[in-house]
Amino acid sequence: MTTQFELGLELTSAWTAQQEAFLKENYPTRGKLWCAEQLGKTSHMVRAKAARLGLRLDHNSEFAKEFQRRAAASHVGKKRPEQAILMRELNASGRINHTQESRAKGGATLRVTFATKGHPRGALGMRHTEEAKVRISEASKAAWRSKTEAQREEWGRKHIETRRKNGTVAPYIKRGRWKASWREIGGKRAFFRSRWEANYGRYLEWLRLKGEIRSWEHEPETFWFEGIQRGTVSYLPDFRVTTNSGVVEYHEVKGWMDQKSRTKIMRFRLYYPQFRLVVIEAKSYKEIAKWGRIIPGWEAEKP
Repeated sequence: MTTQFELGLELTSAWTAQQEAFLKENYPTRGKLWCAEQLGKTSHMVRAKAARLGLRLDHNSEFAKEFQRRAAASHVGKKRPEQAILMRELNASGRINHTQESRAKGGATLRVTFATKGHPRGALGMRHTEEAKVRISEASKAAWRSKTEAQREEWGRKHIETRRKNGTVAPYIKRGRWKASWREIGGKRAFFRSRWEANYGRYLEWLRLKGEIRSWEHEPETFWFEGIQRGTVSYLPDFRVTTNSGVVEYHEVKGWMDQKSRTKIMRFRLYYPQFRLVVIEAKSYKEIAKWGRIIPGWEAEKP
């Protein structure tokens, strides 16, 4: 076995052709630590060079199998408990609060880095094979089937609340059905799912400016139906309106009523009887639309 002493190598960041050849031959089957020891380099140097050379571990080698056995029996690759606690505390305090702008900026920085320096693991441009996609899909389905109904409900709750917190409940849709898009009304930018919904927001803003209501908000909160484990388990009203007397009520714009909508409204009234729900159906909307010619920004129906 050729060693660092036979190669006459010293700890240096420079790589010779002989060292690179040694790394290509041994890294896939012996790993970075062994190669670092033999070459007289740090593990960081070896890992970086292996990435630049596109070297990967041979998962069928005895070294890789032994490493996997040791990792499974230890905490290798698992987040340290104290680190998890710290991350939760930082997130709760708002010190880790990524916005859409910060995520976009971070993504752009990474793309520039990968384009100029290459991917740190040599994975730039790599894609999952169809076989790998099938395995991932089956594993995901198996994990979902193993969850209880309560666990699925809790997952759905956290998923929706996280998207609401991050402002990603509704994606940007350039051309959607019913004229769904982002609009700014009364200085508030929100994703309105239809022209009727956006116009009703303009109507509420008009009422606010006239002093007939105190305030309004678009899709401010989700109501959960405890004990319901499948089907309609939550309800997100279109608007929350605060009257001049301080009473809070919820308004829902419905051009037509399907069974799912009926169920949501029925359960909301059953679970939250303390709130008044006003449903704006076609007849009510058309009465409001008569004021459209004097409401700023009103989107008229096409003839």
